Amino acid sequence: MSELLIVFLFAIPLIFLAWMIPQKYVLNVQIAFTSLFLLYTSYWSFFILAGITLLNFYWLKSDRFSPSLKLFGSISILSLVLVAAKVLYSINDNWILPLGMSYYIFRNLHYTIDVSLGKIKQDSLINYLAYNFFLPVLIIGPINKYNDFIRDWNRRRFNKDFISLGLERILFGTAKIFILGNYIFSYKVSVYLNALPTEYLWHKTYLESLRFIFNAYYQFAGYSDIAIGLSLLLGFRINENFNNPFWSTNMREFWTRYHMSLSGFCKDYIYEPIAAYFRKPIVGVLITMLIIALWHQINLQYLIWGAVQTIGIYLARYAPKSPNNKLTDIISRFFVINFFAISCVLVSNESLEEAIVKLKIIFLLN
Repeated sequence: MSELLIVFLFAIPLIFLAWMIPQKYVLNVQIAFTSLFLLYTSYWSFFILAGITLLNFYWLKSDRFSPSLKLFGSISILSLVLVAAKVLYSINDNWILPLGMSYYIFRNLHYTIDVSLGKIKQDSLINYLAYNFFLPVLIIGPINKYNDFIRDWNRRRFNKDFISLGLERILFGTAKIFILGNYIFSYKVSVYLNALPTEYLWHKTYLESLRFIFNAYYQFAGYSDIAIGLSLLLGFRINENFNNPFWSTNMREFWTRYHMSLSGFCKDYIYEPIAAYFRKPIVGVLITMLIIALWHQINLQYLIWGAVQTIGIYLARYAPKSPNNKLTDIISRFFVINFFAISCVLVSNESLEEAIVKLKIIFLLN
């Protein structure tokens, strides 16, 4: 049974209960349903997430330590847990990687930093548990922010527009995953490419790079739509994650439209402090893109991929800020799609050696 179907099986009764029971019990029921979901799908994920949530809350709440020590300790422990899990998984893919770990670690890092900056007031453990145990965004994001979650909770009222829009987003998301992602790009396009004669090796390799990014996009964007839709049905409006990224005219714009919750998090907490410290924006971009790369997976292929994204963003400074005509606009978008597709050859293959062979074919160097 797919994880998406299991999410629906737990989310549907949760949504009905959330509007039937008194408001004061809603967060408790939400935490309970998310806990049951985790215990059913991956009990280790439940214990790790519960442990991180309780440890981080009480560590930041403690009066025994200085604010700087609490900030350093929380960031160190959260980062260590994430890195250790990903390193162990990269060494042995049979290692259990907790569901949604990358997302809830980044949510907790956001919480820690904003508490230290005074942007978040630690009010209650229940609110913090409800933020971490919010089923719609648990597995695949977006990385929603704590203050936004609490604001929506305080304003939460039954809203027919939210229900209508939520159902619409779920429908669109499901169509993206199963029709565009699974059927067209995973099945039909793959069948077509596999049927190409050997003399069409360049066409097959190049088109496979496009197939990979569009399949990944529609799968990921579809899950994000479903997460947004389920959140609306529960009375919460979470942030968008994609905004037609392949309509961008340069790579800098692309990364403001693609995986927006992750790129926004990294912009606020990584890029801006580093760029301000070194007074060189490109240093901030490089470190940010390397962290985004390692957030996905810790290996050399992703590190190179992150460096290549930095080159693309740097090249954006030479692109026209607003294309003067339709031809320039088309060429710019064609460049963005192909730059991202070809760069993703680095991470769509099992080994760097295999990726290099594919890149040589695309660039006619083989």
